[in-house]
Amino acid sequence: MALELVGGAFLSASLQVLFDRLASSDSLDFIRGQKLSDSLLSKLKIKLLIVDAVLNHAEMKQFTDPAVKEWLLHVKGTLYDAEDLLDEIATEALRCKMEADDHSQTGSAQVWNSISTWVKAPFANYQSSIESRVKEMIGQLEDLAQAIDKLGLKPGDDQKLPPRSPSTSLVDESCVFGRNEIKEEIMTRLLSDNVSTNKIDVISIVGMGGAGKTTLAQLLYKRRQSGGTL
Repeated sequence: MALELVGGAFLSASLQVLFDRLASSDSLDFIRGQKLSDSLLSKLKIKLLIVDAVLNHAEMKQFTDPAVKEWLLHVKGTLYDAEDLLDEIATEALRCKMEADDHSQTGSAQVWNSISTWVKAPFANYQSSIESRVKEMIGQLEDLAQAIDKLGLKPGDDQKLPPRSPSTSLVDESCVFGRNEIKEEIMTRLLSDNVSTNKIDVISIVGMGGAGKTTLAQLLYKRRQSGGTL
């Protein structure tokens, strides 16, 4: 896990999902019914925005700074925890709303009672833990936010990822041994006059990893470039 590269785009998408769920009217009504203050929800959103602002820079910097890579992994874990909590809230909010709808046929007094139940109903024995879990999540995000300056992460950094080394089909034949016979056999088959002109001849090069399959293909390609025709 420590060696895994964490994609900023993936984390940004996860954050957008969290923002959408925090803005859901059903979830907001249910959370407020648990007497969770709006200021606490605002604080949670602000902390998420602070982390989101530096994700692009962190994604680039993780290639050269192991501490940034570790920071991103902690961000990923915290976002997973936040998604789990908001999923539970959304599920419970939907359950309570459906129960209120089911009981809406029994009379106006009970309808209002059902609506009140939907907004104020606790998670059974889970009621007291909602606020504590949100506070715990805010604490984790605060720790991550405090590390931003120490890691030298900048908001709005649009630098591109370091370019990959260009690939090449060239191969140093002086470093290749024991492949001439196989190479000539394949070339003979590919250039054979017996091959039907109406059919493309395909020869598979198979074998275990490290056996030199790619090297052999590169040798054949180099032979073609130097004057052969395939």
